Amino acid sequence: MLPIKAASIISVLACLALFTPPASALTDMHGKTANLETLVGQGKWTVVEVWASDCRACRGSIHHTVDFETANPDVDVLGISLDGADGKANAEKFIDEFGLDFPNLLSSASEIDQYLYSTAKESFIGTPTFMLYNPQGKLLAVQPGVVTEEELGAFIHKQDAQSQPQPAG
Repeated sequence: MLPIKAASIISVLACLALFTPPASALTDMHGKTANLETLVGQGKWTVVEVWASDCRACRGSIHHTVDFETANPDVDVLGISLDGADGKANAEKFIDEFGLDFPNLLSSASEIDQYLYSTAKESFIGTPTFMLYNPQGKLLAVQPGVVTEEELGAFIHKQDAQSQPQPAG
C-alpha cells in the first residue's frame, strides 16, 4: 500500500506543478520581469549576448559586442547577465566598466538553459553565449564562446543574402 500512497502524493504534486506559473529569473535592471520574445525581432536583427561579470572570456571579448553595436545601429543588441538579482551590483559595475549602452537583463544559468532547451533543443554551455534572432524574432543561431564583431556581421550578411530573391536566370 505504501507505493500506491507515494504515487498518489507524487500525482498531486505533479498536478500542482502544472498550475504553478513558472518562475522567471529574467528581469530588467529595475527588477521588472522581462520576456525575450517581446524584445527580439521587431523588424530588426537582434544579437543577444549572455555574459557574467566574473567570466574572464566575457571581460576579454565584450568589446567585440560593443564595437558591433556601434557599427551596426540597424541591429538591436541585448545583454543578459547571469549575475542574477543577487549579483546586480556586480552586473552594474561590469556594464559601467565596459561602457555597455545597450539594454541588459538579469537572469541565471538555469533560466537560460531552460529557455535554450525549450526554443532550440540545446543546453546552455557557458558564458559568453550568443543568440541571433532574425527580424521576425526567430532564433537562428546559438553560439557559445567568443564571437567577434566581424563574425556577427558576416552571419547576418549571409542570412540576409540567402533570404533575398534570386534573379531568374
